[in-house]
Order: sequence, then structure tokens, then C-alpha cells
Amino acid sequence: MANTHPTRRYGHASRVPSTPTAHPCIALTENELASRWGLSVKTLRRWRQEQLGPIFCKLGARVTYLISEVEAFERRVARYSTFARAYQ
Repeated sequence: MANTHPTRRYGHASRVPSTPTAHPCIALTENELASRWGLSVKTLRRWRQEQLGPIFCKLGARVTYLISEVEAFERRVARYSTFARAYQ
């Protein structure tokens, strides 16, 4: 009779970890960033074209933003007053 337990095969434990390893999210898609900032994806695309937004990564057609770059951009454009310009 064969052993049908899902974590055992041929009488020894399999190499499948009992708890899945969660990889921390290090990048946002343009949809996620647009949602985070309450902007449209079209605005982010225009900012990329005009070099106004945060640094992005592009692999093929996929555009992602590293969270560290997004947070650095948020710190750079943070202001105490609406009188001061955020970027030029």
C-alpha cells in the first residue's frame, strides 16, 4: 500500500516547507502607485515622459517603481507650505 500523505513521499519527509515563505514587496506596479497616490496611470506615464516622477524600472513593457525610490521621492517633494514648489 502506497503512502498517500501529502507531505511524505516514499517514507521520508518532502522538502516542501510547512509554512510558505512570504517575499516582501519591494516594488509597486504603475497601477499600485497610482492607487497609492490617488492619481491616474496616465498621469504617471506623462510624468515618466517628462522625467518628473520617481525613478522607475522597465523590463520589456512592464514598469515598476522600487518602494525605496517612491519613499525617497515622497520625502523630496514634501513641503510645509503650498507656496514652495515641489519640483521644477
